[in-house]
This record gives sequence, structure tokens and C-alpha cells, in this order.
Amino acid sequence: MNSNERCSPISEMTPMNLADLLLVAVLVVLFPAWEFWRGPVLRARLMADPALKVAAYRTTCIQLWSLTLVLLALHASSGLSIAALAVREAPWFGAPLVAATLVPLALYLAWSLRSVAGDPAVRKQTAEAMQPLAWMLPNDRREAIWFIGPVSLTAGICEELLYRGYLMQWLAGFIPVWAAMLLSSAVFGLMHAYQGPGGILRTVGLGLVMAGLFVLTGSLLWPILLHVVIDAYAGALSWLAMRKEITAEPDKNGATPCATRIR
Repeated sequence: MNSNERCSPISEMTPMNLADLLLVAVLVVLFPAWEFWRGPVLRARLMADPALKVAAYRTTCIQLWSLTLVLLALHASSGLSIAALAVREAPWFGAPLVAATLVPLALYLAWSLRSVAGDPAVRKQTAEAMQPLAWMLPNDRREAIWFIGPVSLTAGICEELLYRGYLMQWLAGFIPVWAAMLLSSAVFGLMHAYQGPGGILRTVGLGLVMAGLFVLTGSLLWPILLHVVIDAYAGALSWLAMRKEITAEPDKNGATPCATRIR
């Protein structure tokens, strides 16, 4: 990849064709509208039958990968490599600064999970705090495996390619990069409308952080990594806080074994 391609917004590297317009329309209009409609329906279904969570996780993965493959096919047909989505010009100090910041963050997240796992009081407090999103977060082992694995990886890779790698850079061909960061993050937040108003605001903020990482480091790998870690952390935290511990029944002598079985 030459330096000119590295510095150019996507919209300057490809003609504004019908495929571009359709993809932008899907990201900016269709996906948010779909989530506004789907959110209450999905919430009602999962609250009525939590066993459907894994199916919902699977559907989310299929939807995101399908749209991402369309994006990659669009780029391939335009003669562009994935580097056009994942690399941009950035200051030399960006990546070292981000790396130095993420190390203590990772240590904090690990400490947080350990606290929830080992302290019943912290666990109860965390479970209460997560109740507004309990309908969509994992609370047993099977759900946690799906959420921490496929869902987190899919969201981290696909959403960063779609909203930061493509949409933000496409917008930056027409408006200042700071405005492209704001607008793409707002769209990203609306795409999470199923989480309610608070969830929209949280994901707008998260989108701005990811956009900032991309601009600061010049590599989409950093936002992808942080996105995967945050989603996996949320899944692990939910499971640790809301999992069910099944205590063994007393034996025939009336003694209760100490071991518990975790769902």
C-alpha cells in the first residue's frame, strides 16, 4: 500500500457508485430502523423464553458477517485491499500511547472479574446493576460461551470494519474527520437501540472512543481489540454475577457437601 492510498479517505479512492450509496443507506437508515423495531420485540421474546438467547446471538452473528462480507466484496470489486479499511495516517506516538493505556485497563478488568467471582456482596451488587440488560446478557455457561466467543469476536471485527473502517472514513471524504467521528458514532449508537436510551448513549460514547483510537493509532486493530475485550468482559461479568449455583443435597447423615455446581 503506497502512502497516497494510506492517507486518502475511502470516498476519495472509489467513485460514489450505487453500491456505496446502498451500503451507506443500510448502515445509516436501515439498520437503526430495524433495531428500533426489533428491540421491543426481541426483549419481549427473550424475557418470555430466555432459552432463545443463543438463537438470538447466532442471528446477530449471521447478520453482521453477512453485511461485512458485502463490504469486503464491494472493496474487492473496486480493486481495493482490506488495508484501505484498516489503515490510515496517524501520529507516531499514537500506538505506544494507546498500548500503555490499555495495559492498566486490562488489569483492572481482570481484577473486577475476580472480585465478582470471589465476593458474594460484590456479585449481588453487580447483578442488580446489570438487571436492565439481563434479558440479553448471558446467565448460564452455554450462553456465556456464545457471548464471550462468537458474539464478542463478531461484534469487534464486523462493527469496527463497518462503522469505523468504512462509514467514518467514507464520511471523512465529505466532512471534517471530527464530524465524521461524531456522525458515525451516533449511527453506531442508534444501531444499538434495542438497549434503550441509556444503551444508545453508552454505545455512542464507545463509538467515539473507538473512532479516536483509529485516528490516533492509524490501525483498526486497536479498536477491534478493545471492542472484543469490552464485549467479552460484559459477557463474563454477567455470567459471574447472574449464574446459578446449585448446592448439592444433604447426604443421608444430614451433612451438606461444600461443593456447588455452576450452570
